[in-house]
Amino acid sequence: MKKLIKILLGAIMAASVIACGSFVWLTRFSGNQPEVKQTPISTSDDHTDDEPVMDDSLPTEETIKKTYVRITESTYLNEKKSYQSNHLALLDVNAECLLLEESDGYYKISCDNGKTGWIFADKCESFEKEVVIRHIPKNPSAIPYSMSDTQEGDDLCEILRHHGTVGASVAVIKNGNVTYHYEYGYANKEDKDNPVMINENTKYRIASISKVFTSMLAMAEVEDGMLDLDAKLSDLFGYGFFNPKYPNTPVTMRMLLTHTAGLSSKEGLYNEPLYFVARGQNYYTSKPGNSFSYSNLGMGIAGAVVEKAADKSLSQYARERFLIPMGIDASYDGSLLSDPSLVADCYASGSLRRTKEVMTKPVGRKNTKPGDVFYLGQGNLLISAIDLAKVSTILLNDGMYEGKQYLRSETVRQMLTVHPVRTRTNYEQCIGIRKYTDLIDDRDMYYHTGTFYGILAVMVIDPDDKSGVIVITSGAHPARDDNTIFTVCNDVLNYCYKEII
Repeated sequence: MKKLIKILLGAIMAASVIACGSFVWLTRFSGNQPEVKQTPISTSDDHTDDEPVMDDSLPTEETIKKTYVRITESTYLNEKKSYQSNHLALLDVNAECLLLEESDGYYKISCDNGKTGWIFADKCESFEKEVVIRHIPKNPSAIPYSMSDTQEGDDLCEILRHHGTVGASVAVIKNGNVTYHYEYGYANKEDKDNPVMINENTKYRIASISKVFTSMLAMAEVEDGMLDLDAKLSDLFGYGFFNPKYPNTPVTMRMLLTHTAGLSSKEGLYNEPLYFVARGQNYYTSKPGNSFSYSNLGMGIAGAVVEKAADKSLSQYARERFLIPMGIDASYDGSLLSDPSLVADCYASGSLRRTKEVMTKPVGRKNTKPGDVFYLGQGNLLISAIDLAKVSTILLNDGMYEGKQYLRSETVRQMLTVHPVRTRTNYEQCIGIRKYTDLIDDRDMYYHTGTFYGILAVMVIDPDDKSGVIVITSGAHPARDDNTIFTVCNDVLNYCYKEII
């Protein structure tokens, strides 16, 4: 019986094969065969002619509908939702502006001249129109891509405008390279008929972010055998360098770079000779090395240590060791810049607080020797946002920039290692830079802030994915968030990480 079943099954299968073969033969040679579109098998990443080729190094475009208003009766654009508030501009009939918000019978609008404010809703009519918006490329070429005239640039513009910013520069690092930049507002707005606009070469005094670069200079000297982080500073300078309360505990460069030397931050001390400050009454009661106390004075002295070890001014050593080989025009001494006119003035609450002429005067006194000046390393660096981002990539790429080794990878790791002394703050202190967990989502990030007469700035890097953001603003509202970072900088920082990086 089983044998008979096997015979029958074999016969059925054979008949099926014959039938299928006959169908294929008939369809192939008859005039009514079905049309079959075959997809070629590709062994490469090449696209066919019918497929759109997407180049992620180019910007993309999309068409969307936005709501606008058309002015029907000449009216003022007001700073607040009140006709009695400050008038920002007079809007003519038929002027068209982007509608941002509707509230209590008022429209918040954005005009072509860059001004944003409120008008009465009954002074205009709303309508929709299609607009083409551009987005930044996902992977731009080696040259940093400007976000101006893109949706991302418009978004950053709104953030900065919301905080009352006078001028700002933003640089974004992605995959270890400086990929995007954005500029906003004025470097000087005093001449209303001919204001100076921020551009990609605009330099700012970046205040305390200078401490990161000063620390990189110190670590370069350690690599080059010029400096020992744990040696007595008394031996380097040739005079006593100690807290009078602890004369047998030497102060070292490592203590200065990690804010554990116990030095105060009294500004007036910068006018005194360093030998007087080194063993004077400007120390706290704690033993050097035992506790954290953030000190501008200590990092200023660290700059003097770099000078003394190099037997060169801080600016000269910085330019020779890093800046000139990297193609960067920056300096602790503004008079050494190739074009001091590129320095942005400092604004606070909309008013001019420091001019570039003041910030670019030669530093030091006559007959100043290396190590005598100790008020530069803590906050005097003048640099653009893009160039600061380039310097930051050294800490993301194991000490390299454009194929050249500026610091050894082990030196970078040492810089980014948390110092064991607690800070009693939300961050942990490393050599010249801070580490913060969960600054953005669950990232372990390294950062430093800076403030100087209305300049509010932050530098942030994440070595895990080699990303980072530089934000430098002038004249913005000085509020801080829970992380002690300026709110304007934090809003830009979060936008860049969530929408760009």
